[in-house]
Order: sequence, then C-alpha cells, then structure tokens
Amino acid sequence: MRVSKLAVSLAAVIALVLPFAVSADSHEDEERKPLTDVWFMVPKQGKEAEFEAALKEHLAYRVATGETRSWAGYRVVLGHNIAPVMLRHCCFDWADRDQWVDEEGRDERDAHFGENVHPLVDHYHHYMERTDYENSHWPTDGSASGPYYGVSTWKLKMNTGPGPNEARKKISQAAIEAGWGDDGNHWLWISRIGGEPTLMLVNSFENYADMAPPEPNFFEFMSEKMGEEELNALFQKFGSAFASADYTIWMHDEELSTPGDDD
Repeated sequence: MRVSKLAVSLAAVIALVLPFAVSADSHEDEERKPLTDVWFMVPKQGKEAEFEAALKEHLAYRVATGETRSWAGYRVVLGHNIAPVMLRHCCFDWADRDQWVDEEGRDERDAHFGENVHPLVDHYHHYMERTDYENSHWPTDGSASGPYYGVSTWKLKMNTGPGPNEARKKISQAAIEAGWGDDGNHWLWISRIGGEPTLMLVNSFENYADMAPPEPNFFEFMSEKMGEEELNALFQKFGSAFASADYTIWMHDEELSTPGDDD
C-alpha cells in the first residue's frame, strides 16, 4: 500500500518526540493526580533582566511565607517565540485547588507579585492541563528529569468526534505493547483546559544528543508490528483532528523554580 504524506509527516513528528517505552504500572498511574497549573508570562521588551530578577525575588518570598505549592520554571530554547517564561505546578486534583485558593497568606503573595513582577509583564496566559497517564510513560522515580522537554502542540478542530482520540490511544497502546524505543525515554499526552482545544505530546531529553531521531523510525518499527495499512489508517484518523501544529523545546530553569519543584 502507498503511504500517504499525512501519515509520513505525523510519523516523523512522533518519531522525533515520542520514543515509546514500557508503561508505568497501572497502580502507579492511579496514584498520580492529573492536573497541572500553568502560567505563561511574557516580559515587556527591554525589561527581561528586571523581570527575571523580580520573579526570582517573588518566588523566594513565596517560599519564605510558607506556600504549600512548588513551582517549576522553564525557558524556550527552540521555537518560534523565545520570550515566554513558563511556571508549572503539578500534580493535583480539583479539590486540592480549592484548598490552595483558601490557603493562608495567598492574598499577600498575590499582592507581592502585583507590586513587583506584574509591572514588568507584557501579557499572560493561564491554563490548567490534564495528563493522560494511561497512554503515557512518565516514571515517578525522577528519571524523566530533562532538563530539556520537547513539546508538540496541536490545535484541534471542532466537532471531530471521538475517532481521532481513539486512534491516539490505540497507537499508544500498540507501541507500548511492542516495546518501541525501550531505552529509558519518557513521554506524556496532555490536554489543555482553557483557551482553544489543544493536545500536547511531551518528551524528556538529557541533552541535545538525546534528541536525535531513532532508527528505525516509529512508522517503520510499528509497520512491522501491526501492518502498514492499519497503522496508516490510524495516522489518518489521528491527523484529521488537527487545525495546526507547533514544536517547541523548553529547558527547566532551577533559578526560576522553588525547592521541590516538579521538573
């Protein structure tokens, strides 16, 4: 069968950022809470150094005043927009967020941010993210600690139905069972809550050499396991949901993080 251009292009992206490995045990998945709080902050032009200094001071203030949340900071090292700084807090459920909203001292910490950091910020984006652990491999032993993270981001079309998501899960589970890339690499499927419907695929890298595409690539490997025709059909269904795609590499920045962060 002749492989479509769409299938090849999707396979190339997944081969680059998704070296599948053996999934974590199901009981471990059940213990991990699925939500992450995510802030993107873009500093005002010419104020980048002041913003960074103010943010570091503010994070230290949050720790000193006893905030129960930890925050991991990230910078863009490869992508079409290198300005944003991202802060993430993982992992919690909705009830945990209620407790944090009511936490003693939160109003004072927000006021400190407003006085010291906010005047240096051009604009923000604030989202929640939900992790699909069942179809991901992200161990809790610290082995998925970057410091680099490749993120493929797909904007989803409206009213595509359940087919593309079912195809994503079937491809993921088939690759897990086949042992694709069983070499210690880690990956996550994440969906965004808030803003445009968005799906993300995250891979952890130790260094730049770790980013080299594997050989054979994903499509070649999985074609041998499940057949080219079936795999091509799944890629077609998966790709039918996307309106646009983007790939960015982020680096964890310890100086813009609090102790015990979730890198």
